[in-house]
Amino acid sequence: MGKKIAVQKGLSHIRKDLSKLGYEIVNINEGKAVEAVIYMADGYDIGYHSNLVSMNSGADMNKGIILINAAGKTADEIDRIISNRIYSPLFE
Repeated sequence: MGKKIAVQKGLSHIRKDLSKLGYEIVNINEGKAVEAVIYMADGYDIGYHSNLVSMNSGADMNKGIILINAAGKTADEIDRIISNRIYSPLFE
């Protein structure tokens, strides 16, 4: 089984593509332990903030949950972010 991630409702194309890449997808509001949360936001408000604490239960606390704003990203880009656990290199 692949990595478990939470995907916001309404992101069906991302959900489908990440599932094809081997991810186990759960809904954000389920509050299950996940490695990443995929959401779409304008940068000012994350509507599922209160669920994130319970989602970290049982997760590898050395890693924590990575939050990924899906705005402008493909499933392949999101997969790369999850795999590397970083959006972009700090130093080039």
